[in-house]
Amino acid sequence: MDLRGKNHSLKNTFGKRKDRQSKTQLERVYEALKAKPMTMLEADKETGVNRSNICYYVDKLKQSNKIAIRKIRACSITGYPYVQELTTNPDLFPQTNQLKLF
Repeated sequence: MDLRGKNHSLKNTFGKRKDRQSKTQLERVYEALKAKPMTMLEADKETGVNRSNICYYVDKLKQSNKIAIRKIRACSITGYPYVQELTTNPDLFPQTNQLKLF
C-alpha cells in the first residue's frame, strides 16, 4: 500500500527532512494504526518502533489531520485506565456532533 497517494500523503509530513529511517518508521506506525486502533505502547509492541518516536509521529500526524483519538480506554499492556486509542483510518475517525456553519 502506497502511503504517498492522493488522499493519504505523508510525503510532506516532515517537510524537507531526508531521514529515510524516520520515514520508514512513520509509515510502519501509520499502517499499523490504520489496520487496527491502538495505544502508543501497543503500537510500539506491534511495530517495533520506540514509543518516544511514535509520540513524535503522532504529533506530526495530528498537525496534518491524519490521525484521530477514537476513545479513552485501558491499555492492554500496562492496564492504565486512561490512555488514548489512536487510528489513522479515516473511516474510524469519530463523528463530530458540532453543526457545520460554513
